[in-house]
Amino acid sequence: MKILLTTLLLLSSLYAELKIGENFPKLTLVDQFDKKVELPTQGTLTLIISFEKDVSADIKDFLNTKNTNFLSDNNITYISDISGMPTFVTNWFALPKMKKFDFKVALIYDEDEGKKLNREEKRVTIMTLKDNNITTIDFIPSKELQNIFK
Repeated sequence: MKILLTTLLLLSSLYAELKIGENFPKLTLVDQFDKKVELPTQGTLTLIISFEKDVSADIKDFLNTKNTNFLSDNNITYISDISGMPTFVTNWFALPKMKKFDFKVALIYDEDEGKKLNREEKRVTIMTLKDNNITTIDFIPSKELQNIFK
């Protein structure tokens, strides 16, 4: 019984469970051009966060239907956790592809950084922040982004 309890506690600590009302954690982010990305701590900000390749592909498809300034005009930051991607795949394939995007992608390279954020399998995490305080957390199928952001 002790082993089961210890295992459950260990597994539950692997990923964060951020809650509404808490401050958003400080993350070390860079974009696809290796430029530092700082999230504003004042005002309202929406985060679109992906943790999986297929979800990221759907977000890319969605953003390609929008104008070039869609993210900045709507105070949205797109974050992609690529910490699980092998380095050679990141450097040889993913980053060159991302550099062709018409939008900025804030990247998480460090697995521990990615664990700070809430996630659900095969879903986009959408968080809204007001003065760095989490006001909403939603998990939506990536194909439904068009319905959320019109």
